[in-house]
Amino acid sequence: MHGNCKCPHHWAAKIMMVLIWVAGVIFFWTSLMATTVWGFEPLYYAWVVVVLSLMSLSMRSCGCCGWGKMGEKMMGEGSEHTHMQ
Repeated sequence: MHGNCKCPHHWAAKIMMVLIWVAGVIFFWTSLMATTVWGFEPLYYAWVVVVLSLMSLSMRSCGCCGWGKMGEKMMGEGSEHTHMQ
């Protein structure tokens, strides 16, 4: 995340990333072992990874820290020019 600015949506994004990793590991494990986890087949977990990833990407653009609006420009490169004027 962008410097841990303590916004609630950044905590939600971190939790979302953990869920994506867990779903990804379960997907590969169920695929290799040809089994189900909690009654769901591997294809279910593949779609969970896709949907959670898209949701996580949509949470990256926020107005509080500027992440996603101008990329690296908001992280400090452009701030030197404002102090010069």
